Amino acid sequence: MRAAVVGTEPNEPPVRVTDVPRPHARDDWAVVRLERASLNRLDAMMLDQRTSEAPGAVFGSDGAGVIHELGADVPPSAGWSVGDQVVISPSLHWGRDERVPSSEYEILGSPTHGTHAEYVAVPAANLHPKPQHLSWEEAAALPMAGLTAWRALVSRGRLTEGETVLVGAASSGVGTAAVQIAAAAGARVVAVTASRAKSDEALELGAAVTVDRTAGDVVAQLRAATGGRADLALDPTGNLWGPFVENLRPAGRLVVVGKMAAAVATLDVQSVYWKQLDVLGSSMGSPQDFASLLAQVTTHRWAPRVDSVHPLTDIDAAYARLDAADRVGKVVLDVRA
Repeated sequence: MRAAVVGTEPNEPPVRVTDVPRPHARDDWAVVRLERASLNRLDAMMLDQRTSEAPGAVFGSDGAGVIHELGADVPPSAGWSVGDQVVISPSLHWGRDERVPSSEYEILGSPTHGTHAEYVAVPAANLHPKPQHLSWEEAAALPMAGLTAWRALVSRGRLTEGETVLVGAASSGVGTAAVQIAAAAGARVVAVTASRAKSDEALELGAAVTVDRTAGDVVAQLRAATGGRADLALDPTGNLWGPFVENLRPAGRLVVVGKMAAAVATLDVQSVYWKQLDVLGSSMGSPQDFASLLAQVTTHRWAPRVDSVHPLTDIDAAYARLDAADRVGKVVLDVRA
């Protein structure tokens, strides 16, 4: 099969598409013949540190396709058959504690070979029926971004209908998913973007109002949009902690999921303790989180925002697109092309 193999030696190309042996289903695992996969910021971060990966690594956490092979220990009660259309949850070996993952936890794509290939082997427990209204591109764009946004807003952030929610980086994969999750839950979404065009996209996805951080004082814009009394804020960037805290109501919640723009945040400490705020960390999600995400997607029939689709053979262009200033949503790979 063809796969995008990471070059782990400094003198090798960062990634190249080549033929590698097709995986086989063992024990209670399954092999999926992928139709589409997608890229995440995590893939680019790992590619920057590729010399620490094992030789022959195949990245990719997101994928959708059809079951090609089932391991001998996959129970009939699982209900799977060869040919079933599935989407893959990227959280492997979460464990029994909903609060935190187990010590065996990993994200599909390293060290377990990932979805930037024609076939992938995963635990059968990580397979879910593909929502019928989603295209292959949309299904492949859903898992990591959708799961991250769901756990942050719902499981950790305790989102309820009628609340006002601030979403940072609203044009990113996580941001576009968060806008749609919150809107579907009946929240009023205030989306923070970096251009007028991206603001228009956020409105189309369900935001009630947008804030263009390039157009002036973000704190003042947020205050005009919320009266300084937002209930919940989601920051994937690391640089919106301050503006968001200033615009949360007493007993509001700030959920942090990434460091897209900054690895260190600065806060007014008094605002946190005086307003009795919760500052919550969140990353990825559990099997229950993923099942709940799929239930909302199916019920409300929303679809992930796909920015662009690239052939597997043009994976270099797909990685480059992650950094494009006008990107909105997910970068998808057509692994059959």
